[in-house]
Amino acid sequence: MTTEEFYKTNNTASTPCKSCGAPMVYKPGTNLLVCTYCTSTQEINQENFIVNEIDFESFIKTYEKEEFNTTKVITCNNCKATPTVNENLQSMMCPYCGSPLVEENIHEERYIKPGYVLPFRVDHSKINDILKAWVNGFWFAPDNLKKAILSADNINGIYIPFWTFDTETFTEYKGERGDAYYETVGFGKNKRQERRIDWSYKSGNVSNFYDDVLVCGSKSLNPSILSNVQRGWNPKAIVKIDNNYLEGYITEKYQVDLKDSFEKAKQIFNNYERESVRRAIGGDEQRINNMFTKFDKITFKHILLPIYVSSFLYNNKNYTFYINGMTGNISGDRPYSTTKIVFAVIAAFIIIAIILMIMR
Repeated sequence: MTTEEFYKTNNTASTPCKSCGAPMVYKPGTNLLVCTYCTSTQEINQENFIVNEIDFESFIKTYEKEEFNTTKVITCNNCKATPTVNENLQSMMCPYCGSPLVEENIHEERYIKPGYVLPFRVDHSKINDILKAWVNGFWFAPDNLKKAILSADNINGIYIPFWTFDTETFTEYKGERGDAYYETVGFGKNKRQERRIDWSYKSGNVSNFYDDVLVCGSKSLNPSILSNVQRGWNPKAIVKIDNNYLEGYITEKYQVDLKDSFEKAKQIFNNYERESVRRAIGGDEQRINNMFTKFDKITFKHILLPIYVSSFLYNNKNYTFYINGMTGNISGDRPYSTTKIVFAVIAAFIIIAIILMIMR
């Protein structure tokens, strides 16, 4: 098979239409596959299922000793993204950075298969409306920016690998509670109220349960942009993995493994525990001198979450944006018009000068 044949169609499309034989793709927000040629539809069977939370410590011991699944991936030389290649990409271009992909970089990697997927709900046809609303909300945007964004090419629907973690926590702490009070100081016109803090020793423990804390398994996405769009993903809405939901989209293989992902999850848990300890200490201010957290009954899932990734070129610079494939939330890089900013600053100075003249 030649390189051209391998990348001949748009993303994943391996299920043939029963009517005409053309590829079928998943239609967001439905349980249907739609033919890319004759628009015939095929229903995806949805089975009842119980979400299986996997015991973390037992799995790690087993995973290190036994052979697990492998999958074919192609690694981008530029951004190191690892899209799987059981699908046909639109072109020999990386879906993240647009760099050429080299067929020689296709290789097999050992991996933990995703068990669940959150299917796309935002259809590709709605993206232009989302982009228009986004760019119309820009302040100090260059006048011809809208044309650049709305002509953004290669908007790729990608299923991003995530890990979810559940755990019970037990934290012992020692600290101080600060209760505020006010004292009158000074005399006459200089008399004033000053805030004081009365500190008292506190110790104790807190127990919590955390459910479905998300850790991204991809290193290809910009973390700050991702954090702005990932709000709204609902891990409770996942369905059991079915390749039909992946038809027409790119699937990325995780680059952050299970162990490293749990270390990131622990940082999140510890931040939550610190806030829980502050609430337990109470008062107006708190000092945490020492805290020790024990994690118990740790479980995880490997899931795929939907996102659209694209970029636009403006003044020879590339700007990236992401769209949440479930909610339509959008965020990304954007240019500013230096001329508009300068004129706004000048206008502000003029208004301030006029106000000062009137007040004289």
